[in-house]
Amino acid sequence: MSTAFRVGVFVVMALAFLFVGVFLIGNKDFLFSSTYRLKAEFQNVAGLNNGAAVRIGGIHQGTVKEIDLPSQPDEKVTVIMNVKSETRNIIKKDSRASIKTEGVLGDKYVEISFGSPKAEPIGENGTIASETQRDMSEQAQAIADEARAGIVAFRDNMEALQSNFFLRGFFERRGYSDTAELKEHAIARVPARKPSKEFDFDAKKVFDKPDSAKLKDKKALDEAGQFLEENPFGLAVIASSEAKGDTEKLRALTAARAKVVRDYLTENFKLDDKRIKIIGLGKDKTSETSKLTIFVYPPTGRSPASSPSGS
Repeated sequence: MSTAFRVGVFVVMALAFLFVGVFLIGNKDFLFSSTYRLKAEFQNVAGLNNGAAVRIGGIHQGTVKEIDLPSQPDEKVTVIMNVKSETRNIIKKDSRASIKTEGVLGDKYVEISFGSPKAEPIGENGTIASETQRDMSEQAQAIADEARAGIVAFRDNMEALQSNFFLRGFFERRGYSDTAELKEHAIARVPARKPSKEFDFDAKKVFDKPDSAKLKDKKALDEAGQFLEENPFGLAVIASSEAKGDTEKLRALTAARAKVVRDYLTENFKLDDKRIKIIGLGKDKTSETSKLTIFVYPPTGRSPASSPSGS
């Protein structure tokens, strides 16, 4: 046998041993460690493969050896693992196995929890209970559902804020921060009885802008204020209405306008403010213009004809 042949055989054998070694290491088998076999049964192994890591306390301490399908539909998938012998004092019969994912989209591995100190040790080929972890797709779906619910709630809040946004702007300079104040002096409807006096205003001339409750011509209201100051009255109702626009938003706008007019009159004239009410009529289909009307009703027991007349 020639020297060249012997060298060739030696090289081939060395390569074979190297290949086997790389294969074993690549399979994560604990080639130089004493191991024992454990089993765990799962309803679904969720993409776990042979050779996957087995971790205990987050540390790699074993390898998945086999994954066996059940023989019957009502049985579970059996995962067989080789685990380092040093873990016998940690893994007990009350330990639990669960399948987890490395990162968000990483490889699957088996995580085994510590057993309790007083629990019985697990033996060779022993079976430990499993815990079913929610699949990442299910978790993603749950997160998406929560996000969707949050978006719906946010949209509802934004719609509510949108309808009241201009009101907060109206009231910033007057110290109002809560639109609930509009209800404080509000009435549900204009009284059916005939008023003793009416003051009619074109809202476009009284207020700054079509969508604003800021007063532009305050002096236009002085005639009504002086009348209320100089003449006894039982009730005064400040009513505001708009001809065009969104009904719900106009209801809030007209209520705000009536509130602003009431504040001006009660702050600048000596009036019994408890007798002055407001109502936002919103959209008035019978009118072609935005209106502001102050209805003055006589004291109880007095007829409209007996009340003083105004210009």
